[in-house]
Amino acid sequence: MAAFSSPERVRIEPSARYSPPLRGAARAARVGANSDPGAAWGRVRQLEQALVSHAVIDQACGVLMALSRCTPDQAWKLLVRLSQNSNIKARVVARAIVAYAQGEQLPDVIRRCLKKELSQTASAAPSGRAKQP
Repeated sequence: MAAFSSPERVRIEPSARYSPPLRGAARAARVGANSDPGAAWGRVRQLEQALVSHAVIDQACGVLMALSRCTPDQAWKLLVRLSQNSNIKARVVARAIVAYAQGEQLPDVIRRCLKKELSQTASAAPSGRAKQP
């Protein structure tokens, strides 16, 4: 009656024929492993660039938070809107904003878009909040 009472007796071995479909990063890694080494090095360079860009984007969001007195999520959305409206990549806009915080001039396109976005944000802010410094 207790033929299967011990868990060691019932073992389910995965079939060698079946492997679940790969998704996301696992699929990209597998595809990268099967392709030429040049593509793998290109992927490594792309990931290194993403790490650098991520730090600059975080710094730019901090500057935007200080300028517009907003939350981190709102600052990210503002950065995305600036990128879209100026037709410049977000990492390039972020670099320009960080440089602006260090005393450099903003490019005209980014400055105009930022001024427009900040004026719209200020007009939508509750009356108890400071609108612009």
